Amino acid sequence: ANLSETDLSEADLSGANLKEANFSKASLSKAWLRKANLSETDLSEANLDGANLDGAILCNTQMPWGVDNSGCK
Repeated sequence: ANLSETDLSEADLSGANLKEANFSKASLSKAWLRKANLSETDLSEANLDGANLDGAILCNTQMPWGVDNSGCK
């Protein structure tokens, strides 16, 4: 899904399967992404201020600070 430049501030996306989604330049400030599958997702240039990523699957995920592989199994 192409969600680039979308405003999803404060959205509850907990547990969502967002694998391979494009969130580049999206606003996800204060969004709930707990236990979401963000594998191979593009979050480069996304606003993640205050976002809750607890338990999110980050495998080959493009983050604003680089590639994150912390949730790979």
